[in-house]
Amino acid sequence: MSPEDPAPPCVFVYGPSATGKTAVIRDLFNEYDTSGDHYAYINSVECFTPRLLFERTLNAWSGHVPSADNRFSNYARCDNLVDFVNSVRDLLVTSGKQHEAHYMVIDQAERLRDRGPMLLTSLLRLSELTGGANISVILISNVVWDKFRPRHGGAADPLSIFFPYYTKQQILLVLAKDCPLDEPQSFFLTFVDAVYEVFHRNCVDLNELRHLVAMLYPKFVQPVFEQQATRNEFARLFKLCQPYFAAASERLYLREISTSEWQKYSAVASAKNNPEDVATSIYHMAENSDGMDLPHYTKFLLISAYLASYNPSRLDVQYFARGKDPTQKRKRKGGGASAAAAEDALGGRDRQQLLGPRSFAIERMLAIFYSVIAEPVDSAVDVQTQIASLITLRLLTKTSAGDRLDGIKCKCNVSLEAIRGISRSVRFEIDRFLYNFT
Repeated sequence: MSPEDPAPPCVFVYGPSATGKTAVIRDLFNEYDTSGDHYAYINSVECFTPRLLFERTLNAWSGHVPSADNRFSNYARCDNLVDFVNSVRDLLVTSGKQHEAHYMVIDQAERLRDRGPMLLTSLLRLSELTGGANISVILISNVVWDKFRPRHGGAADPLSIFFPYYTKQQILLVLAKDCPLDEPQSFFLTFVDAVYEVFHRNCVDLNELRHLVAMLYPKFVQPVFEQQATRNEFARLFKLCQPYFAAASERLYLREISTSEWQKYSAVASAKNNPEDVATSIYHMAENSDGMDLPHYTKFLLISAYLASYNPSRLDVQYFARGKDPTQKRKRKGGGASAAAAEDALGGRDRQQLLGPRSFAIERMLAIFYSVIAEPVDSAVDVQTQIASLITLRLLTKTSAGDRLDGIKCKCNVSLEAIRGISRSVRFEIDRFLYNFT
């Protein structure tokens, strides 16, 4: 492959995660372009604005490195697409490389869909916009092109390259490289094969399998060092490790606990304990937790979000008005409850606990928050930032349009058991404020 060879305007590399897309592309260009000034690798997570994307590309193509000598300035300032196109033209003409191929590699390119309607279309036609320069844009994504294609059109479909899932033998070869130096490789491969057979139906992600192997292997080999079994008794070792496999499938893989918590609680149990002790220390560790590790005010915000999701808005005055007892119910006029109310009280179709969380406005959640919290909120606390953190952690799910600045709506994504644990950690009796819960 020569620098003067014509390059396709756009190449779309897609496939499941952990299939080597980024590693293959970067190794290819490191071998092809040893100087590094013919290709620019851009991660859309790091370059979260078009300006960062444009300026990082120009720095790579020009060989410019921001440092203290140049006051950490970029090659050129690009506030918009027009500035970027003009800077690319000037760069290629000045360096005399207008006929040499330049590549722009964008990883996690599905994030470009949220950066404006014209950015993706312009990148697909970058070679045309720069006057026919030999420029190719390579997009790496986990999303198929049918969900990636711009709705308004304006560009031809790129050349697509698909990376499939690894086969079993390929996965075992990759996992074999994680074998500890002081462990027999044949014994480690036997364990890896057992892990694959247990988890491959629900998990084909190589990164997740490597994580499970790293967490489970110390517990699998622990009976050998405790002289409870030998390495040749693989069936006995696997039987002793079964509680850990069950706990990993329901706690570690689903990220209900962190890796540090897994190591902490699993260290309590060993092959010398009864299986019931292993189950108590690991399998139920999530239920025995005192609540998520969140700041004090963030916990109250999450409690307020749960109350806003599951309580009817018409009862906010009854439950959260200052000076009122939420257990006192307003007297009805007339003779008794209606049939619909009776059905609701018995857990009928209108019971919100069975229907799931309901969307609520942020303003309503904040009103509940300032009502349920006992002490005045410190002025230094940025409540809006903590709400954004809850959305990032997916404890709150945003249901309104992404470009909407007012009237934002969310819903709570936390279970009843989890919110009760959080309430206990801040000594808040949430059951007194829940409507029609059992």
